[in-house]
Formats: sequence, structure tokens, C-alpha cells
Amino acid sequence: MSASKPNENSSATSDKEFSDISESEAIDGGNPVETAQPDLVVAKDENRWVWGLRLLVAFVLLAATVAVCLIVYFNGRNDEQEAFEKDFAGLADKLVISFESVVKQRFGAIDMFFADVTANANQTWPLVTPPAYTRRISELHNMAGLSLSLFLMRVEEDRRTEWEEYSVANQGHLREGLAYMMNKDPTDIVAAPIFPKIMDNEAVPGEFVPDSRPGPYYPIWMSHPPRNQSGINANMHRDPEHQGIMDFVVANKRPGIGASADYIDPATPKEGRYFLFKGTPNWNYQDDPFAVAQFPIYDKLGEDRSVAAVFFTIIYWRTYFDGLLPKGSDGIYVILENTCGQQFTYIIDGLEAKFASHGDLHSPEYEYLRRDTSIDLIFDRDQTTSGEDPTCRYSIRVYPSEAFRDSYETNEPWLFATILAAVFLFTAAVFILYDCMVERRQKAVMKSAQQSGKIVHSLFPEAVRDRLYEEQEATNKAPTWEADANKSGADCKQAIASEYPETTIFFADLVGFTKWSATRTPVEVFQLLEALYGEFDAIAKKRRVFKVETIGDCYVAVTGLPNPQEKHAEIMVKFSVDCLEKMRNVVVSLVDSLGEDTTNLAMRVGLHSGPVTGGVLRGEKSRYQLFGDTVNTASRMESNGMSGKIHVSQSTADELAKLGRSSWLVARDEKLPVKGKGDMQTYFVHPSSLAMTASVSPLSSN
Repeated sequence: MSASKPNENSSATSDKEFSDISESEAIDGGNPVETAQPDLVVAKDENRWVWGLRLLVAFVLLAATVAVCLIVYFNGRNDEQEAFEKDFAGLADKLVISFESVVKQRFGAIDMFFADVTANANQTWPLVTPPAYTRRISELHNMAGLSLSLFLMRVEEDRRTEWEEYSVANQGHLREGLAYMMNKDPTDIVAAPIFPKIMDNEAVPGEFVPDSRPGPYYPIWMSHPPRNQSGINANMHRDPEHQGIMDFVVANKRPGIGASADYIDPATPKEGRYFLFKGTPNWNYQDDPFAVAQFPIYDKLGEDRSVAAVFFTIIYWRTYFDGLLPKGSDGIYVILENTCGQQFTYIIDGLEAKFASHGDLHSPEYEYLRRDTSIDLIFDRDQTTSGEDPTCRYSIRVYPSEAFRDSYETNEPWLFATILAAVFLFTAAVFILYDCMVERRQKAVMKSAQQSGKIVHSLFPEAVRDRLYEEQEATNKAPTWEADANKSGADCKQAIASEYPETTIFFADLVGFTKWSATRTPVEVFQLLEALYGEFDAIAKKRRVFKVETIGDCYVAVTGLPNPQEKHAEIMVKFSVDCLEKMRNVVVSLVDSLGEDTTNLAMRVGLHSGPVTGGVLRGEKSRYQLFGDTVNTASRMESNGMSGKIHVSQSTADELAKLGRSSWLVARDEKLPVKGKGDMQTYFVHPSSLAMTASVSPLSSN
């Protein structure tokens, strides 16, 4: 319909009707425009994903590095642990087997020696003196590793006198023994006579006193090494330390070993017979534990035998551990313990054994590696005995020492783990360097894409831009020959064009620009245009107006495309009002730099509503263009308008009338002759409304 001609009183219409130009109204009047470039938004989203993936890859690399290094390290440590356990088990088994062999050999030699003495006894016990005893017992000492030995004859009380007479008559064996040890003729040895009675050497220390207590008696008859005759006939059964074991050996017909002692134990006195033992030649005592062992000597061979004498000897434990392991097998603990509550620790360093300390020094950590054996088990002896058992049953336990374990700990696990970590870190560094280079390149590409996108975004509507992107992407993906064919056959492509039935075209031109620019430099001319059109672009974005192009000092815009806008005419009028106001502000602000005559510049605006065709002509420097009579008519409205006014065609006035905005318009007094259309009734936007709009416009401030 045609807009009716407003009368002069229409200016009395409430100024609020036109001046209420709010952002919400502009939004309601049309579709939102793109505030960001979709492709760039997607690119930024992808960039965030890329950063997330980078962090994930870095975390995975770090976790893999740590995991692999730990695996390598602990595998190396496990290999060392396995080698340690395997080698110790082999050495410990060898040590136990060797110890059992030594014990069997030494104790077996003692049993065989006295079995031979029993078999070759040419007299009735106790009146027996084994021939060549010193020579033979010396060989036994070497075989059994004995340190001191005593041959104690068992004498019943009813045969005491007979024994005392026999000992005095046969004491010459002592001279023979001393002569053998000193490699002399017996006739050259002068020995003091023995005490003629069985004596109690515990009654009065240092004095020879006949034993007045009842038998049986166990007087010393022979010793090795041979000693002064003062010890002969001393009754060892009177010694409370050995009496109980001696009775046990006779009653059970089996060897017995007492508690161990040494001279570094404060509880062990240095006086008495042990002090004498220390001075025994060739003993090589090192102040470490020893024990007294007693072996039964029988009157005959066979099951119905009786104990006729007791072999009393010193067991020096360290000699039982010497030479058990090969050279280089250092750091093995042997714990010697007995049922009397004693424990001693020896350390085996290859062929040599050393006494370490009283007590058990092994670490409980290595209890699972324990190897053990006992002397009773070695001889498969029954543990049951008759009567009280005062003996000490000995056994050994074998463990590794910390020094032995440390010998298997090397730096190889750390070295391999460090090398592997270095390889991973180098790989990660190369990856990071490569990633930084790619990132740098991507930033450059992104910056270029953003710049290009901004330009494309400003030149084309969203639908057209997307269409162009799709065609370019398809061209990039196509093979080279196909892409060349597409270029040569570009006319076969579907045209990018659309018809928009309801639009309003905006044409604006600077009045006086030609004269003004003639006296200005190109820089100054562009300074004005950039400042002015930049403000117009901001208003267009705010008002949801699509900028088409600028041609010199002419600014072209449109509403109603690319998306339909119901209030396209109203939005364009508001846009025009804002542009006129911004024009005044800009020229005033540039007076100092461009001259006072810049304020003489003004702008005339022409609006026309109608259908229009919009599209892109492909080729070099292609751009979005509008075609149709609506464009031409809008140009006529601008060229036939007045400075500082908004000239509106009848079709635009009709659109405003539909929206109830007729009060905004004032009819032009004369009709406008338009080529090809005849005379046209046109309108100007109400001046008073312009003033009011300027005072309240949200875009009036810079």
C-alpha cells in the first residue's frame, strides 16, 4: 500500500516513538548477524583440542619414561637379587656339606683311633698303656684338628690301689712322649716322678692331695702334647665343670660336648687349666670360642661293651670353618649355637674363618635364605638319652652378610635407567622442538587465515562465504587434472546468486567531498574516509545491517539479506539516523588535523525498498554485488536528495507505514521525476526526530 502524506502536525507525534532506538529493538527487527567467523571459531576450538592432545602426549611420554625406567631399574635390581640368592644358596649348601664332612672326618678319626686302641689292648683295663701313644695321637691331632687331649682312665674304687701301683711302674711312657716331641732319645729326658696316688687337684689349689672321696675315678694317664708329670693321676671327675658330662658319656656311651668358652668373655676366668691350655705349643689360639668334648673309650668291641676310659679334648671351633669355601667367597655368616643358650657369629672370607662376635649378627631380612645342620644330625644320632643331659648340642646356621649382599649391588640398573631416560628425554625434546616449529608455522597460517577471513567476512554474507569455502575445498581435494579441468570449465559451475524479495537499500554520499578532496593529500583523504566508514561499519554491525561496498565517497548497505528481516525498512532508517549523527561527530573531531572546512562536509542519504538480486561474479577479485531496479532507484533517491537529510522512496514509506512509523516521514513538496518511472512521491525523515534521536542514540558517543 502507499503511505499517506503526513501533515505538518505529525511532528507533534511523540518523539519517543521514533527516538526509542534501542539495541533490543534492532535485534527483534531482524536476524542476528555473525559476530565471529565460524571457520575461525572452529579453528580455535581445534587449537584447544590440539593443546589438550599435546598435554596428553607430554603426560604419556613422561609416564612412559618413568614407567620404563622403573621397569628397567627394578628388573636390574631383581636380576641382582636373583644372582645374589642363587650364589648364596650354592655357597651355603657347599659350606654345610663341607662342615658335615669335616665333622664326620674328625669325629670319625677319633672313634677309629680308640677302636684300634681297644682292639690292641694287651692288658686288662684299666691297666692299659697304648704303645707309641704320642706318635699316634700326634697323627690323630693333625687329622682331627685337636688342640689338647687327655686320656682319662676309668678306675673303680676297688681297683684304686692296683691302678696306683701300675701308674708308678709304667710312668716311663711320659719320657718317651717328651722325647718324641723334642726329637731326642728317651734316655736323655729327665722327668720328675709322678704323684703316686689318685689326687684331688680341686681340694687345695697348687698342692697334691690324695683324693679321699669314693670312686669311680678318672685320673689323667696320658696327654698330648706331653706335659709335666705333675698332672698325671689328677682326678678330672672332681672338676664340677666336667663331672656331669663325664657321667653322661659313660652312662649313654656317646660323646658329649660342654659349653663353649673364650678368654674375651669376662665371665670366663683366665686362671686354671684353660690358662695352661693357652700355652700349649702349636695351638694358634686367637681368643675365640672353644669347647671341651669327651669321647668314650670301650673295653672291647661289640654290643656288650663298657666304657673303660674317656678321651678328653679341646674343640677349637674356628678350625672347623677354615677352608670350607673357595677363595673370593667373602661375607658369609655362620652362627654357631648350642642348647645351652650360647650363640657365636663367624664370618667366612674365602678360605679363612674369623670370629666376629658373641651372639647372632645376621639380619632377620635374610631368614628365608637360612641353611642349617647339627652335629647330632650329622651322625644320625638318637636325641633321647637316659638321665639328665648336661651336654650342649651344637648346630650351625648359615646366612649372607650385608657385605655379601652389597657385593651384588652395582650401578648398572641406575646406569641403564638413566640412559633410557636420556633417550626418552632427547626424543621428547625433539618432539617439543618439532611441535614448537609446527606451532609457529600454524600461528602464522592462522594469522593469515584470520586476516583473510576478516576480509572475506566483510565482503560476503555467511551463506555465500560458506559456498565459496566449499567450492575451494572441493577444488583442493580434487586431483590436479580434475582441478585444471574445473578451472577451464568454470562456466559449468552453478552460479552463486539469490533473489531477496524484501530489502531496503542504503546509498550515502558526501556533499562537497570533491571540492574538499581537491585540496587534500591522498593520506588526508583516506584518513577522513577510514574514520567515517569505520564508524559506519560499527553502526552496521550494531544495527544488523549488511555493508555491500564503498565506491569513492559513496557507502552502500542493505537490510533484508542474507537473512530476511521483517523490519528491514525501520532498521535502515535507524541506521541512517545514526550515520548522520556520527558524520557530524567525525568531521568535528578531524578539524584540527584536516582543517576547519572539513565541517562543511555533509552527507545525503537515499533509501528505497524492494526486491534485489545478490550474488558473486567469479573471477579475479570477485565480490558480492547487488543487481536490480531497487539498487538503481536507491541511487536516484540519494542523488536527488538533500544535504544532511534522509530521502525515502514511496516503497520505503509504505514499509514504514506497515510498521506504524508514518510519523517519522515528511512528504516532499514536489514530486521527483525519475527516468523510466515518471514522477515519484518521495519523503524525508522528520528533522525534529533526527535531533531527538541524536540526543539519545546509544551509538552517538565515540
